[in-house]
Amino acid sequence: MALITCPECTGNISDKALFCPHCGFPLQDQPIPARKPKRAGKRRPNGTGTIVPIKGKKKNRYQVRVNTRIDDRGYPIYDVLGNFPDQISADIALAEYNKDPYDPANRMKTFKETFEDWYKWKFKKPVDAKGKKTSSQYCSVAAFKHCQDLHDRVMSKLQATELQEILDREDLSHSTLEHIKNLFNQMYKYALQFGIVAKNLSEFVQIGKEDDTEPGVPFTEDELALLWKNKDRPFVDTILIYCYSGWRLNELARMPLKDIDLVNRTFTGGLKNKYSRNRTVPIHSKIIDMVESRYDPRFKSLIYHNGIKDISEADYREQFNQALLDCGITEPHTPHDCRHTCNTLLDNAEVNRVARYKIMGHAGKDINEKVYAHKDINQLRKAIEKI
Repeated sequence: MALITCPECTGNISDKALFCPHCGFPLQDQPIPARKPKRAGKRRPNGTGTIVPIKGKKKNRYQVRVNTRIDDRGYPIYDVLGNFPDQISADIALAEYNKDPYDPANRMKTFKETFEDWYKWKFKKPVDAKGKKTSSQYCSVAAFKHCQDLHDRVMSKLQATELQEILDREDLSHSTLEHIKNLFNQMYKYALQFGIVAKNLSEFVQIGKEDDTEPGVPFTEDELALLWKNKDRPFVDTILIYCYSGWRLNELARMPLKDIDLVNRTFTGGLKNKYSRNRTVPIHSKIIDMVESRYDPRFKSLIYHNGIKDISEADYREQFNQALLDCGITEPHTPHDCRHTCNTLLDNAEVNRVARYKIMGHAGKDINEKVYAHKDINQLRKAIEKI
């Protein structure tokens, strides 16, 4: 009996055996069944991009390519959407892109590059252009300089927490933080329009610092008398509304009309921090007729309209200054001075400190004032009517 070698386990077996006694491998002649061919994946529609595994790359080896075209030499060129660790991540990225295609080069622009593009788009000149700058240009550049930590970061990859860290800086004044927040708002609106970002992060950040640490000049008794004497002149009524309510400029100007209750005579709203937001302030009897007169569903704001059309904050500030001149008030004042005026009037009227804090939206000095002291709307109404 001759011996042969099993092709499977290389053991010695009889040439008469039908199966290898060691591993069971069949030794008779018979055709080996063909392996079922792998089913080809569904082809992507033309123009929707492709995913290419990069040979030799272990990490993020799946490259997503879009906008493939042919150059003058006949070679393909394309935009790289990104490199991803697995096929699923790459598929998701490509699907998101095809839902709302954008220029991948824009998504790689830094905060600084985006600012420079926005500045040129808004002011029709580069940042370093010679010549006289407007106050808006100066404020924008100054705000940008305070965001140095963001300059080299890719705009589309920024997180809301990074923007909030800028707005939480203790070394910056409230007015500077307002300029920075305004810059964020405008840059993200521009970036969304031109596909630089997919989400407006400026909507998720806010200024937490109290603005009442800013210097302010309350209206004097004589100036208040001039305002009342000229209350029928354009926009003088808005100055008196602010002086007798204590709201910050945009707390009231951007308050939805539905939150102004003319029946129960209350304002409800607030910005800045947890003590300011969602507070209800009674409408003083001296200004209720002015509030009723300006309350018009045709306009978005109680304050930002001239009776014919909606106006901007910048337009209102100009009208504010003109109204003071029309009344014969030549000392410079800002809308924020109205808030200082209200607080001064409440203090002069010896209004309870807790009631004053509730009306003004202040935090309070200790745990009793912050947490345990409660004032209902009737108590607040009695307090504000003292001025």
